[in-house]
Amino acid sequence: MSFINSQIQNNNIHRFSHNAMATVFEIVIELENKSYAEQAASAAFLEIDSLEEDLSRFKPNSDISRINNLGVGKSIKLGLNTFECLSIAKNIFEMTNKLFDVTSGKIIDKWKNIESNNISVEDSNKIKSGMDKVILDPNTYSIELHDENIKFDLGGLGKGFAIDIICDQLIEWDIQNALIHSGGSTVKTIGKFNNFDGWPITISNPINQDQTIAEIILKNNSLSGSGKQKLNHIINPINNLPVTQNIGCWALAKSAAVSDALSTAFMLMSAEQVLELCSNNNEISGMIILKESDNLKLEDFFKTNNFSTNKFFI
Repeated sequence: MSFINSQIQNNNIHRFSHNAMATVFEIVIELENKSYAEQAASAAFLEIDSLEEDLSRFKPNSDISRINNLGVGKSIKLGLNTFECLSIAKNIFEMTNKLFDVTSGKIIDKWKNIESNNISVEDSNKIKSGMDKVILDPNTYSIELHDENIKFDLGGLGKGFAIDIICDQLIEWDIQNALIHSGGSTVKTIGKFNNFDGWPITISNPINQDQTIAEIILKNNSLSGSGKQKLNHIINPINNLPVTQNIGCWALAKSAAVSDALSTAFMLMSAEQVLELCSNNNEISGMIILKESDNLKLEDFFKTNNFSTNKFFI
């Protein structure tokens, strides 16, 4: 839904890719010294491998697996990155009035079983989770659970958080111009490309990838998109039903973790709710597709005033 613009090509552009978290991360660095760029990218990818060991619920010894095996009323100490990631998740849970909830893993698993005809919708609706049933202690970096239905799944946040970690690592290596993305769903930039004011990013129709919607110039900012092709994986934690609200959404924010999470939440929100959230948070903006079409028109969109596009192609 968000792709590197075809204009990003010259002799000083170096691309490095890495498989992690069930996707492909790509780092694009503009630098004359290719060897140094490669060393910086390799160091960043090592950080992501380490992060996956902490955040994946499919790794038996990860922090998230340890939390998911924790009894009600029990607490454990977490690694710094895990604690920071869950703190962001809790903030967004509150910001979105509970529409973004990383404790809904049990509900997501139940819906997979529903699709296999192994469980009813009524049984799924009996499950109630929520980050408001979790206590995070910043003094001890510990977590305590207060409900047996809590099961963490960071699918709507973890990759964005990983991109933030990559950016921090590249900045430590004094990389001044770079772009990082995870499979095209979230992209974050450092500095600018060539003579642009930032990095040119192309947005396409989630129903018809051949239709280019807009170009955004992204500088020291992050863009994330969610679309209809992912609907079966986005569950409304309020009613435990798959999302039906919107066709496609994009969120702009300074943090890739925040934009990743909000693009998921925007799929569940009305235009009025998105506008209110962005109005209360100046560094966040959003755009929504209101109508499903292979050939979108301008009237099929809603975007906040601060969602700045360089060009609109429709």
